[in-house]
Amino acid sequence: MSCRFAGCPGPAAFWNAILDRRVMLTPPGPEAELPVGRKNFFDRPYPQRIGQLGDLFSCVPAMQNFPRQVNIGENQDLYFATQLAFDALCDASMKPHSPDPVRGTVRLGYAPPFNASTVNWLQHTSFLDQTMEVIRRFFPSAPEEAMDSVKAKLVESLPLPDAASFLLGTGYRFVSWIARECSFAGSATIMDAGMLSGAATIADAMDDLASGRADVALAGAINPPLSCAYIEGLSGEIDFSRRTELTPFSRDPDGTLPGEGGAFFVLKRRSDALRDRDRIYALVRSVALGHCPDDDPSALLREATEGAGIPPRSIGLVEADGSGVAAAEARELEAIARVWGEHRPGGALVGVGSVKGNIGHTLRAAMSAGIAKAVLALRHRVLPPQIPPERPAEAVSSLASSAYLLDEVRPWMSGDSSSPRRAVVMGANFDALNPVGTASVAGRSAVVVLEEEPEDRT
Repeated sequence: MSCRFAGCPGPAAFWNAILDRRVMLTPPGPEAELPVGRKNFFDRPYPQRIGQLGDLFSCVPAMQNFPRQVNIGENQDLYFATQLAFDALCDASMKPHSPDPVRGTVRLGYAPPFNASTVNWLQHTSFLDQTMEVIRRFFPSAPEEAMDSVKAKLVESLPLPDAASFLLGTGYRFVSWIARECSFAGSATIMDAGMLSGAATIADAMDDLASGRADVALAGAINPPLSCAYIEGLSGEIDFSRRTELTPFSRDPDGTLPGEGGAFFVLKRRSDALRDRDRIYALVRSVALGHCPDDDPSALLREATEGAGIPPRSIGLVEADGSGVAAAEARELEAIARVWGEHRPGGALVGVGSVKGNIGHTLRAAMSAGIAKAVLALRHRVLPPQIPPERPAEAVSSLASSAYLLDEVRPWMSGDSSSPRRAVVMGANFDALNPVGTASVAGRSAVVVLEEEPEDRT
């Protein structure tokens, strides 16, 4: 696996930040161009803190085998995703640029935003034409020669576009390049499943392996640095918190804080991993994605556990969505209560937490961040904490509940080899809420069931 999130250059730093309950959210940098303190187009506040990648987003194209003409494209998203893919392969003791083709597939969750490559083309086409039209309106009597001279001057001020920069700003070339550089001969697809992209790519990777189309699969999702334009649009769907910290499952949540980053996972069939004597972080037992009737994700939770062939009481950790949005958190806690029920003496307890308090809501990479946290928890056999709220929600602080808030590090006890440690990761799209001017009655959610790899590999 590999990951980069705010203040976390890799899995080890990510895990340490979680155990130390460090808040990696910082004030928006100058590149975000956010007028903090003012309201936006939707009459809502901008976020005061963001989980920013900063220098961790910078990658060196020359080290990734990119030819010089491709570098002109200035698509830093491509370099970032490629570096994450390389890092994951290296962690799996596999080498990029293998001379022999690998029966592998690549599944990446990503939605191309405006970047230097796409903006360059827009400036040479639509923006340039619009600018000239405005100039003509101000100077209707100007001779055509003068207009041609002005246009030529404008073109001179712009970077020179080429085919490489245009094509690498599109999705299919984006992920195909990663597959080629990793010597993966199978399919390479890019998808946008919203906040569920991390789970959707894992599900597709599992299908690739189960069907025999591939022997190894790269699955992940990225959310590149957030622009002012993107945050402006996002604020029309959700509320940003007016606070400087995000504490999931507080008694009085007021909104989320966004974040940036990404993660990649290398998946194999377990039998192949055992044959190759691989280090196994965790087993993926099942993935469930779908609509939640009446905004109730408990049905999807049950579908995931039934698909894994396990009872919910065998799960010790719920890495929840925990977005900080009041309606979403209430719905999620109600679903957990329906599945685990009230606590009875001697009954099983389940710890609940969310990594979003550490790194923010990383949007399309949010479930990948949650999966990375749960996988590391299983690997280290530790129940990890979240950023503790001053007043936890009743559903995870009441002694009558089977669910409790993981606000401090706890040892993850286990009975015997017949009851391995298990975790579920939950995610939800914003369409489960009520975006401005809409009335949603059902939302899309996802649940991933993970299990520890036994110490005695039988």
